[in-house]
Amino acid sequence: MAAVGRGFSAAGRGRRAVTLLELLLTLSLLVALMALAWPALDGPLARQRLRSAADQVRARWGQARVQAMSTGQTYLFRCVVNSDRYTIECRSGPEFVADAIDVEGTEGFAEDSDDSADTQKSEYTLPEKVTFVAGEASQDARAQTVDYGTDSPGGSEEDWSEPILFYPDGTTSTARLVLRNQRDYCIELSLRGLTGATRVGDTYAAEE
Repeated sequence: MAAVGRGFSAAGRGRRAVTLLELLLTLSLLVALMALAWPALDGPLARQRLRSAADQVRARWGQARVQAMSTGQTYLFRCVVNSDRYTIECRSGPEFVADAIDVEGTEGFAEDSDDSADTQKSEYTLPEKVTFVAGEASQDARAQTVDYGTDSPGGSEEDWSEPILFYPDGTTSTARLVLRNQRDYCIELSLRGLTGATRVGDTYAAEE
């Protein structure tokens, strides 16, 4: 029995506690490894945010088209180039209810102070570090009958895009938008006017 006790005692003396210095060295090594690995991880995450932004805009377009058909009013989409801001508005009907197209992610609702109460606008922002960099929209003869209000919404000097229109019959402007993230990857959305169908392309490097 005494021999057994001596064995346990020797084993106890053989154990060695982790010192504070060793713990700090281990943590420093983990931080260094994370710093080396982060660029490889950040790329896919940035691309995923870019695609999420494109999906968000596609969903807004779908909502605007449905609202145009259900209310009988024309809806407008505009964005600020080189910014993350965009708006959806109905300029010609008191029946418009902004909450009808609000979903999770809405940044807020504001009335257009330059026009009558018939004009209301919902404002949104893209996910972090994603901006609009290019866009174009073709307009048909019907576009001439739409009241756009001021050339720049709110009378600002910002570079607002040409409006993309959503008509009560389900047709839209034929349009194209390009979004870019902080790593200079881009993604393109296209809108087919005759059917209102939206297509989101693949991400690609800006230099391509």
